[in-house]
Amino acid sequence: MMSSIYSSFTWKRNINAKRLFTLAVIISTLAVLFFVKVFQSTIVNVAWNDIHDGHPSSNSVTTDWDNLLDSTTLTGAQIMQYLKWSNRPSCQLVNDFGGTMRTNPSGWDGQKSVCLDPEVAPIPDQCLVYSFGIKNEWSFDEQMSAYGCQVYAFDPSMAGQDHYDHNPGNVHFFKWGLGERDQHDADYNWTIRSLSSIYEELSGRQFHGRRIIDYLKIDVEFDEWIALPEIITSGMLSNVRQLAMEVHMDFEASLDQHRQWAKLLRSIETMGMIRFDSEYNPWYVGSFVQIPLEGPLGYEIAWYNGNLSHVNTNNNKR
Repeated sequence: MMSSIYSSFTWKRNINAKRLFTLAVIISTLAVLFFVKVFQSTIVNVAWNDIHDGHPSSNSVTTDWDNLLDSTTLTGAQIMQYLKWSNRPSCQLVNDFGGTMRTNPSGWDGQKSVCLDPEVAPIPDQCLVYSFGIKNEWSFDEQMSAYGCQVYAFDPSMAGQDHYDHNPGNVHFFKWGLGERDQHDADYNWTIRSLSSIYEELSGRQFHGRRIIDYLKIDVEFDEWIALPEIITSGMLSNVRQLAMEVHMDFEASLDQHRQWAKLLRSIETMGMIRFDSEYNPWYVGSFVQIPLEGPLGYEIAWYNGNLSHVNTNNNKR
């Protein structure tokens, strides 16, 4: 009898222990799942806020570009790393406009990245585009026109008529080059003007006014390094919503010269221009003379102005 009672007690104790163990496992699993969910939600929210509040992506968190570019041990490879940094998560929807198909290697050359996130996207029938550097290749300008923008195109090197409207009619061409000041280039017989001077003159035109430049394209074969400081000091950068620029490296220039160019680009990022794309030019590569380095000599880089998102005033600053 005692043996039967003992066996029954032991069996019940084992059953209770198993139930308690199972319950503990269930509770532990639920707790783990809860904390994982909270952690994932936090990470997603942080990432989303970083993207839409204009904070740098994880790429820049792990790389302190300012200290890197100031470092006494800076290398050419590190400068190239900075130029190649795309920071692509900063824009959720990137579309390429323009470009021509090339071979060896096969691909599209001259495309310009446009961020179409609602906070910074050009608004059709309200947008203003400046395009410097045409070379009789109108694909970007025509596509931005088809998108619904008024496009002002500039190139002093093109033969033919000055100040005319290119088909389909809302592309307006001027034989002006982009530089640090208004001047006449006697060597090429070109008219060179600063961005601020051009903007002031064109602001009186219909459909232009004193609008924000929704997209500024600069492809001017090394003269970007001359024009960009004036764009900064004149305050025109604060009037640009998106900027796309082909930047050129000089295979004969020193490491310090390339450092200064990289720091100039970095300066606009510290002023609020948020990089969202960078693509190297595979048809423009070479060996650097003063730097033990071989690689791309040109990069297509695009930014949007974090200070101009979610703005809405009467002068078209949305």
